[in-house]
Amino acid sequence: MPKAIDILNYIDSFAPYSTACEWDNTGFSEGNINSEVKKIVFALDITSKVIDFAESENADLIVTHHPLIFRPVKSVRSDSILYKAVKSGIAHISVHTNFDIAKCGVNDALCAKLNLKIVDSVKTYDGAVIYKCTVKNECSLAEFANYVKEKLGGAVRYSDIDKKISVVAVCAGAGADYLTEAKNIMADALLTGDGGHHSFLDANEMGIALVCAGHFETENPSVDIMMKKIGEKFAVECIKAPQTSPIKTV
Repeated sequence: MPKAIDILNYIDSFAPYSTACEWDNTGFSEGNINSEVKKIVFALDITSKVIDFAESENADLIVTHHPLIFRPVKSVRSDSILYKAVKSGIAHISVHTNFDIAKCGVNDALCAKLNLKIVDSVKTYDGAVIYKCTVKNECSLAEFANYVKEKLGGAVRYSDIDKKISVVAVCAGAGADYLTEAKNIMADALLTGDGGHHSFLDANEMGIALVCAGHFETENPSVDIMMKKIGEKFAVECIKAPQTSPIKTV
């Protein structure tokens, strides 16, 4: 029977933790790293509901994309998610920026979900990776945005610019800062999760479309990839927690 450390080491073999961004806090966060694992719950984020679900399933390990602890912790109150996670006794592993840039990782999962053909990849100024992809058939920006919405669900925001889309730069999650890199690889659009007002202004000035389809929506397909890889490697039960975006739109 595998232990939590065996799961961690296997993840390190295809998404090395040494490749994670310097500011990241990915890896093993709490619990007993030598605990035996029979059942694993997978999710994009570790939340109170995910912990409740894992407890109801008698899971031994939770594997998420986003870490539980991002910043230094000064106290652990009884009403905090960290206290609840530790009290549950369930071990937790996160696979964050190292999975963002890994082959078969977050961007690969998003491209597969959208049937985009990956033709190249480029590292950004801060070590992230964006993919250069082509669409099956050239289309208008509005048609592309609606296609993304249909495939991923949730609200899609896109630039107020007249643009035909055949080449797309892809960076799941928070990738709106990579407009210059997307422009440099001759992309017609940058597809990502989050983007603010000024990012859209910058995109319009640069003549490149920005398409923001939601942080949760662009990264959640990767949870299935992680669950499949671990399920094929170890004789453990793998379950995906029911989870939706924390953002609602009207």
